[in-house]
Formats: sequence, C-alpha cells, structure tokens
Amino acid sequence: MACPVCHRPPGRAAFAGWVQWAGLPGVEGRLTQEAALPAHNPTRQNRPKWKKHLLELAALGVLLVGRASFADHYHVPSGSMEPTLRVKDQLAVDKRAYGLRVPLTHLWLTESEPRRGDVVVFDSPIDGKVMVKRLVGLPGDRIALEGGALRINGQPVAQGLTEDGIRLEWLPGALHPLDPEPDQGPDMDEVEIPPRHYLMLGDHRGNSADSRVWGLLPRENLLGRVVAVLYSPREGLSGGEHWWLPLRTDEGNGVDPRLTR
Repeated sequence: MACPVCHRPPGRAAFAGWVQWAGLPGVEGRLTQEAALPAHNPTRQNRPKWKKHLLELAALGVLLVGRASFADHYHVPSGSMEPTLRVKDQLAVDKRAYGLRVPLTHLWLTESEPRRGDVVVFDSPIDGKVMVKRLVGLPGDRIALEGGALRINGQPVAQGLTEDGIRLEWLPGALHPLDPEPDQGPDMDEVEIPPRHYLMLGDHRGNSADSRVWGLLPRENLLGRVVAVLYSPREGLSGGEHWWLPLRTDEGNGVDPRLTR
C-alpha cells in the first residue's frame, strides 16, 4: 500500500506509524511484537541431546553406586532367622559396615572387620543367591555345636528361657533370641576358622541351611550388616511398632522386645 501523501511504498517503521495514524486497532501491537521476536537461531534448535542423556546416566550411576556400596534394603524370604527376622520383613542394610566394595563385584577397596553376632547379608558361596544369617565364628575361633549348644573356643555359650518362653543365647557381645523349639538342628564337629572366613548360623537353627550345610563364608562374599528391621508385618505389633526394629544395642546386652513377638 502506497503512502497517501508521497505515493511511495512505506518502510516497516513508516507503515507502523501510518497504521497508528489511521487508527487501525490491534495491528500496531502485532507489528511491535513481530519486531521484538528474536532472530532464528539454528544452532540453538540443533543443540545435541547427549548432554541431557549424560546427566540422566550420571544420576543413575550415583543411584547404583549408592545402593551397591553404601546402603540398601532387602526382604526376608524364609524363616531361617526366626524369631529375629520374619518372612517379608524389610531390612535396612549398612553396606559400608565392612568396607568399601566395587559395585557389583566381590572386590574390596577398604576393609573393616565384622563383629561376632552381626546379622549379615551375603552372597551364598554355593549359588550366589543373597542370604541373611548371624555371624557366630570369627577367624581363629574354634566352633562346635554339641546337643544343640554352641561352643566357642571350648567354652559353652549359655542359653535360657524367659518367663514368656523366649529362648535367648548369650553370644559374647550380642545377646539375641533363638527359636524356642528344642530341635536346634544338626550338631557340628569343632572347626577352626581360617583367615578371611566366617561361620554363619540361622537363629532358627532347626530350620536353617547355614555353615553346617555349605561350609564357611569367604570374606569376599559379605554384602553388609543388617542395622534394623525397617518394616515388619509380623503379628503382635500395632501402628508405629511395625517400623524400625534395631537388631542390637550399642552394648550388645539387650533385645528389642518387638523382635520376639
């Protein structure tokens, strides 16, 4: 459209002024917005997506390393650790307890020694399945089971029944419950534990495939120490009692009563 005065085609700025002079509604606003639009930037649109994917992979890697090397949770598949652990209990596991391990391997970068009485998650030396048992024998110990009674370095480990019928074992440094059934499973001749091996037993000794069946546990198979039952669906608990049942006190001379219900 030519200018009504000079009959020349107007430039963009002149056309915008003429529209304003002519009083055409809304057009000036659109022209102003169009003038403010940024220039097309093909570089910005074609930015590679590998950076985004790299961040996602990094986040996934941190998660995997954290679960493999620091902390994790497991569920209990069998009754071999009753009454301490019940089927379907959810366990909080400290995977730093015995050192720093290369994720998804049995290679340890740093090592810390387990304590007698620890409830340990480990890879089975038979088929690699994840298992949970109580660590009873340390390197250098002489361990035997005679008539269902545990002997450590020739000394019997005391057991007793409470007024409520709960069987307790005074494992040095780790008082803990046992299944109250009289049948404590097969006996075991005395064995001396070599370096970097441990003897593992279930708390339900009459119903546990443990070191009496598959032998001693190599240190490389350790995965972590069970700190607590994170959540337990066991009967006899109500409300908040289902959450966070610690497995041992700092002194090792007490048992959370919820673990015996």
